[in-house]
Amino acid sequence: MSESSPPDDATTCSLRKAKSAEEAAFFKSIVKDSLDGVITIDEDATIVFANEAAASLFGYDVDDLLGHSIRTLFPERYREVSDFYQYVDDPESAVECTSIERIGRHRTGDELPLSFSLREHAYRGQRLFTVMLRDVSEQQQQQDELEAATEKYRTLVETAPDAIFVADAETGVIQETNRAAAELLERPVDEIEGMHQTELHPSEETERYERMFRGHQKRGGPFEESQDLTVITANGNRVPVEINSNVTDLNGQQVVQGIFRDISERKHREDALDALHETTQRMSETASSQTICAHAVTTAAEVLDFPISGIHFESADGESLEPVATTDEVAGALGGSVPTFTPEDPFVWDAFEAGEPSVIPDLQATEEGAARDTPIRSSIIVPLDEHGVFITSSESVREFDQIDFDLVRVLAANTEAALARAERERAIARQRDELTTLNRINAIVRDINQALVASPTREEIERTVCERFAASDVYHGALVGTLSAAEQGLSVQTAAGIDDTYLEIVANEGIETESGAAATAIRTGTVQVVEDVQTDPAFPESIKMAARARNYRSAACIPFGHGETMYGVLVVYAARPTVIGEREQAVFAELGEMIGHAINAVESKQLLYSERILELEFLLTGTDSFFVTTSAELECSFTLDGVVPAPNETYIFYVTSSGVSPEDVIERANASPSIERVRQIQSGESDNTFEIKIQGTKTTAQALIERGAYVRSGTITRGEGTLIAEVPANTEIRPFVEAVQAVYPSAALLAKRNREHPHHPEPDLNHELEEMLTARQLEILLSAYLAGYFDYPRASTGAELAETFDITSPTFHQHLQAAHQKVLTLLFSNRNEGD
Repeated sequence: MSESSPPDDATTCSLRKAKSAEEAAFFKSIVKDSLDGVITIDEDATIVFANEAAASLFGYDVDDLLGHSIRTLFPERYREVSDFYQYVDDPESAVECTSIERIGRHRTGDELPLSFSLREHAYRGQRLFTVMLRDVSEQQQQQDELEAATEKYRTLVETAPDAIFVADAETGVIQETNRAAAELLERPVDEIEGMHQTELHPSEETERYERMFRGHQKRGGPFEESQDLTVITANGNRVPVEINSNVTDLNGQQVVQGIFRDISERKHREDALDALHETTQRMSETASSQTICAHAVTTAAEVLDFPISGIHFESADGESLEPVATTDEVAGALGGSVPTFTPEDPFVWDAFEAGEPSVIPDLQATEEGAARDTPIRSSIIVPLDEHGVFITSSESVREFDQIDFDLVRVLAANTEAALARAERERAIARQRDELTTLNRINAIVRDINQALVASPTREEIERTVCERFAASDVYHGALVGTLSAAEQGLSVQTAAGIDDTYLEIVANEGIETESGAAATAIRTGTVQVVEDVQTDPAFPESIKMAARARNYRSAACIPFGHGETMYGVLVVYAARPTVIGEREQAVFAELGEMIGHAINAVESKQLLYSERILELEFLLTGTDSFFVTTSAELECSFTLDGVVPAPNETYIFYVTSSGVSPEDVIERANASPSIERVRQIQSGESDNTFEIKIQGTKTTAQALIERGAYVRSGTITRGEGTLIAEVPANTEIRPFVEAVQAVYPSAALLAKRNREHPHHPEPDLNHELEEMLTARQLEILLSAYLAGYFDYPRASTGAELAETFDITSPTFHQHLQAAHQKVLTLLFSNRNEGD
């Protein structure tokens, strides 16, 4: 193959032209078909070339652009300030600029964002400028969206209620924060930005928070922590916070974004609930309502920040709500006084009665509150079931939030539960103590009962009772006292276990003891209990002091008597405050009856067995007695034949009338409220015998019999009369005179005569007879004798006497026959022994 010869110059020139034409066509094709717009302009800004992309970009055809100024493709406001003109006007400089962003104008008038490059070049001696245009609407939209998102993010961060801190993950330096963070830390934003994240927290815990930050950075992802986290404010205050954070990329940089939430209120609530729990524990350890309430109001002031707080209980009469426990600020706010609420205080009273809590933000804004002169402006009132109300108040208008309301309700509910529990425990303890005390009292009473049998005198009975109480392990001692209208005050008769100094103090008080529990027991005939001597207002101060020195803390005052007659009162002292229940009081009441019956029995025996007696003659006039008023109005007379005591405070009188028809007597008796039943027994020309049953009405004869006297006779003529009674010769007559005058104050003692006993010359026989017959047998036997049952013919039948005693006829005959048998047995057995 021969070597090719080199091309000649002509050939080379031809090849070069061909290559140049091809390149020109190639680059022309690139420009014409380019996706970017290409416009060439001359020095006057006239368009000399434009490709399809440029024409389409502005909504024109290529031919529409050629020969027109490029200014038409820009809004009016950009035409004179374009960078193009400043370059064109400087012929010394070569024009070339890139990435210029301007706003173009579409044929429709719409504006479109453009990015273009401008390059100057020469063509055939002409200075031209070629502009490369690109529609950046999509990029602009994306940029706008990005900016909007960024603005939204910044707005959210800035307006977020929680503090937000953005810190560099590597350095821990805070790069961005928000207004809530500035408020939380009490620092300006520009001061916080640039701080290290550990500077937000207490300096002594720097290492802890640094480990927490690095650990979170290493783990990445969401992070939540609330266990004892705090930040420090500019003033050095510690604020408890909860932190939620996340590790993320921001503008190509790894950051830790932390959201700090102020949990002061929650912490306060939790602390308050913990404190309420502790209060509840303390309240559960006491059975004292006063102590429970004191714990509650103290907690309201110190924990819940309600210094003006108090608890009021319903009074015993249900007419008011009285203070039980209040903070000192209550009296301070109200001028030194603590109020008692009544139905006239509707806010408190209505809440209590309705059982629903009430919140009053501004008392003066209400019609009722505006009419009251009080410094209190707002209150929360919570009822405590049937106990009363819990009240917390403020001297300023206060919009109580839900937390305030909830905490007060929780405290009130805990208080109510503690009060109910304490009440149950006190009831159980009281029942237990009552049972123990009851057993001890019963033991004492049994011992006393056995001792009374062997006591021959009233003095011995009273001394024995006092000694038995003094010897027990329940009571310090006891005393017996009487109340005399003449002497005024309590007179001590005997005592045991009570020292003489205390008895002298009681005696010296005189009239002061007339209103005490002992005197009240005598007057009312009911047991009086003094649960705490120191708080009883009826005790004179001197007696209180003496009782305190001797540890006499409580007392029971037990009246004793027989029938309607009160002999005196037994006062027993215990070493501690106590609550005596109904069962103990019933036992004490039975003891009083037992003592009274024993005294009546021994006084009756003294009369029966005494060789000498005192005969007491009383003047009865000016009274409302049935016999006195009837004899005066009918101008007649009545003679007392006998009196028979019967059960249920009933007395059966057997009387003979003279100078009056039996019909008038019966009519008057049936009309009298004091007479239960009247029956004519015998009739004569001028005299008539009656059986008159009186119940529940005090009579002179009844008063004397209950004192142990024997009513021997009595006469009433035209409103004036006398009653003769027999008492033992060695007996003090003053109690008998007082007993009669207690029934009829105008009655008077006419005479007293000391003489030999006119009846029953054989005391041993009388004693045996009394021992053999029951009380009912003796009543029936005596009534049968006085009513003429043993007369011939009989003045009264068994059926009539059975009706008198409200029993059946067989029962009457059974008792009467038994009495006959005993009397005859005693009579004839004694005779046989004598033979």
